[in-house]
Amino acid sequence: MPKVNVYMETDNGSKGTLYRGYGAVVEFVRKDGTVETRMVSGMCHGDWNLAYMHALTEALGLLSKPCTVIMVTNNDYVCKSLCSGRVNEWRMNGWRTAAGSSVAYADEWRELSEATSGHTLYFVHAGGKRPYSSEIQGAISEVRGRGERWQQMQLAD
Repeated sequence: MPKVNVYMETDNGSKGTLYRGYGAVVEFVRKDGTVETRMVSGMCHGDWNLAYMHALTEALGLLSKPCTVIMVTNNDYVCKSLCSGRVNEWRMNGWRTAAGSSVAYADEWRELSEATSGHTLYFVHAGGKRPYSSEIQGAISEVRGRGERWQQMQLAD
């Protein structure tokens, strides 16, 4: 099974729900030994965890066959929820927690769960600057700039 690394980041906005940029780089080694990367980026309206869910879902969407995926990020919640089986428990429980309340962002968790199908996932917590941080933050800044202009146009209407 091929191995890929997925490096994920979001912008460093304040806590809470807001428009947040996210990005990810998928890194894999071709059969000839060369390293290839692909990047995804975007914006969402939500918290830090939602942004990471979008980044990972889009990154996994780039994979054409089952892979061993190493998720490299500082977001423990999303990655540990996937690796520990918590997401499978929510799915089997109708997207409800063990206490019976609805899982926040259930639709996004469902989409991410489908994107992980067939892949073997591992999580590496990486604080501070990670490989591709500059490239990802540059893509986030670009996406955020377009999003801020869109928000301003919406307010003007």
